Amino acid sequence: MKDVMKIFNDYAKEYDLKCKDIMRKFHHSYRVMEFAQNIANSINMTEREVYVVSVAGLFHDIARFEQWTQYETYIDSRSFDHGDMGYSILKEKFIDKLNLNEEEKEIVLKAVKNHNKYKVEEGLTKNELIVANIIRDADKLDIMKEQGFLNKEDEVKDELVNTLMEHKMVSNDLVTTEMDSLFRLIAFIFDLNFDYSYKYLLHKQIIENKINIIEIYGNVDLKELQNNLISYMKGRLSC
Repeated sequence: MKDVMKIFNDYAKEYDLKCKDIMRKFHHSYRVMEFAQNIANSINMTEREVYVVSVAGLFHDIARFEQWTQYETYIDSRSFDHGDMGYSILKEKFIDKLNLNEEEKEIVLKAVKNHNKYKVEEGLTKNELIVANIIRDADKLDIMKEQGFLNKEDEVKDELVNTLMEHKMVSNDLVTTEMDSLFRLIAFIFDLNFDYSYKYLLHKQIIENKINIIEIYGNVDLKELQNNLISYMKGRLSC
């Protein structure tokens, strides 16, 4: 992976890494790679398969550097779809330099393209789907582990509480405040695919911490919701 990391680092250095918003995506990329490796190892992937997963994890947000530089935002609706742009950048600049065979190239490209979508596109091969889901989980885990802060004036919306109680994802059109964003973040648990992901969240008490923040800022009691979500995650474990 040293050669791959050098390629990634050299590209990142073309941007202003002194900018904290750009640098945080640099670090996020490495953390997602590590989460992806952990998930891959948890399902007994081969060393070569872990390598492919690692490449996809490291490059999954390759478009973020250009996105911030051009638009000073990471909101896709205000700039471009960073999964689609990442696919294009990777295919044009890097994919032929990453020691991958033709099948592996497609696996990595499809994983990068699909990592940020509401759901994975239809028609992927079995191997493409597995790696795409690994990167989606890894990305969500790194995002979810950040504690986050809210505004005191933000209200807890019953609609969002009910959405989570019904085990549904929170659509972007329901998100208008930081509080709403946190509910959307918690709802990521309904789009996870691997035991490792649920075990990590349960062990680190990520959901409990998120609910605690909402209760403090929103002055509400959400213990019923918390118990519901914890029960859901435990129920998703295969053993």
